[in-house]
Amino acid sequence: MYRGAMLAMGLCTAMPVAAETGQDDVARLTRLVEQQQAQIARLEARLAAVEGQKVAAMTAPLGQPLASEAHPAPPPQVAGQTVAPPRIPLPLGQALPSDAHPPSLDARLARIEKAQKDGVHVDWSKGTPEFTSADGRFSFRPRGRILVDLGTTMGSDVAARNITATQARSLRLGFEGSVGQHLSYLLEGDFADNDIAIKSAYLAWTTGFMGQQAEFALGNRLNDRGLDGSSGTISVPFLERNFVAQGIIPVRGFFGLGAAARIYGGRWHVGVQVSGDDINNPGTAGDGLTIAARAHWNPVKTADWLLHLGVWGFHEDLATDVTRPTRAIAVGGFYNDNLRISAGSFPNAKSGDGYGFEFGAFHKSLWAYGEYGTRTLRNVAGVSTDQAAWAVQGGWFLTGETPPYLTRGGVWSRPRVLRPFTSGGSGAVELATRYEELDYSDNPTAGRGTALTLGVNWYLNNFVRLQLNAIDWSVANPVAGVWTKDHGQTLIGRAQIAF
Repeated sequence: MYRGAMLAMGLCTAMPVAAETGQDDVARLTRLVEQQQAQIARLEARLAAVEGQKVAAMTAPLGQPLASEAHPAPPPQVAGQTVAPPRIPLPLGQALPSDAHPPSLDARLARIEKAQKDGVHVDWSKGTPEFTSADGRFSFRPRGRILVDLGTTMGSDVAARNITATQARSLRLGFEGSVGQHLSYLLEGDFADNDIAIKSAYLAWTTGFMGQQAEFALGNRLNDRGLDGSSGTISVPFLERNFVAQGIIPVRGFFGLGAAARIYGGRWHVGVQVSGDDINNPGTAGDGLTIAARAHWNPVKTADWLLHLGVWGFHEDLATDVTRPTRAIAVGGFYNDNLRISAGSFPNAKSGDGYGFEFGAFHKSLWAYGEYGTRTLRNVAGVSTDQAAWAVQGGWFLTGETPPYLTRGGVWSRPRVLRPFTSGGSGAVELATRYEELDYSDNPTAGRGTALTLGVNWYLNNFVRLQLNAIDWSVANPVAGVWTKDHGQTLIGRAQIAF
């Protein structure tokens, strides 16, 4: 009985202690579960971020690598067996991770996040891959174009002009890129009209100036002169730029090696350029000097309407080795060298001045504009000759696209196709017409001409275009002191890819 009483008393004493100990264990387990839940929540948030970047990569432009491609998944496992991943040699002295103690989930996620942060972004939206560093400070993109023409001329009184031929209008290859936030560069070489030449080759610095964006460039750059003249051949609505852009032009041509500065506002821009001869000019004499300027303004800019006003001018002092101060202009396409407006001869040309005006209107899918330009040439004897050109043109996108006009610089670009043919849509279809006239005939040895063009453009996507131009032309050139008039038609088709 005594022993039973002592045992009962011991049990009664231990029960409160055991109960207290059990409560402490439950509290510790609860805290541990809460900590694990918080850690799991953090890991799930990080995994969601990684998966979100993966989904973004899967919906990126065609050709951009998926996250699974940039960071391969762990190797597959065979039932009852783990396939070891291939080892990549690491720098000398760096230990390989132990297979017996794989890195924690935290470490694995940290490695994935770092790889994504340090990765290179690739964008195929322009037709070629544009590589951009993760911090956006460096970019590089190859660029180029292929323009192939097939044309036929008929109706001319001169048999040599009635020909059918093909031509590689332009085969161009180059690259562009940026270094940091301000510096960019561009270099392109071109094969055109049976000749190889360097086209764009410059460095540009973009920065703020008086509350606006400014760009300063050194090198060989397309000049700023007229709506067509300031735009690339791949962007203008017709196969070739109009007569104002082609004919009222400095001796150095569309490009000049020198310095340029442009300031861009919300609805305007002003640009000046000081340049010598074209970069391909032979070094047998000193360069000429050309000072040019252009400004444009959009007085109306709404969702449905946009107006364009522009003015430009240039002064040139010609080099002593200039023998052809004026260009013979192709009327029916560059493939037919027998059909041109004669430039005549003007010996000992010394200087020249040119200027022009632009007016354009854009309404939803419709556009129209006109240009006028004139140039005066003078020689060492004080004799001068005047040249003039004008053009009016308009177009309509049947498929609803807006005209590819850029208010930044007042130039043509390429349309943003709503339903690309290469993605199962119809592409973009544009109808266009133009009438133009060029008159060199103030010089008795030079000619004049007119052209009426009907054009159809089919944009398969943003960088592929098929074109067809039907041209009714007339020329009047002096031959042996007698004016010889001619009239005919030309039909030209072009396949263009520009990236």
